[in-house]
Amino acid sequence: MKKFLFTSFFLFVFVASLSGCSKGIKGVKEVNVYEMENFSEVIEGSLVTFTDKKEIQQFKEAFSSAKKQSGIVDMADPQYKVELGGKSFFLWLSPDHGTIMDVEETHTIYSLTGKSVENVNDMFR
Repeated sequence: MKKFLFTSFFLFVFVASLSGCSKGIKGVKEVNVYEMENFSEVIEGSLVTFTDKKEIQQFKEAFSSAKKQSGIVDMADPQYKVELGGKSFFLWLSPDHGTIMDVEETHTIYSLTGKSVENVNDMFR
């Protein structure tokens, strides 16, 4: 019985670790995006709020499908802060790459998929 419980617990932790940044991204009615000066300062007046269901879904899919990156995190100041479903993330975005970081877990980064980068860039235009 102990072996079964241990195996079940291990599988649960393993599957949870593969789920990207999807924790807490439920019941989203809006997505707030701020331009950032640095890790602690938002640029005044930069708030953009997304309320369209399709755009919210694209943010949710982008952040939920992001892949955890291994190694030591040493990032430049973030370009954006995204508030999504009660969670906040830093976002670095270029035409062909996107990286997110949960503001509560600054030792881990996640890479957005190519399609997600394309979708987010389209929304920011």
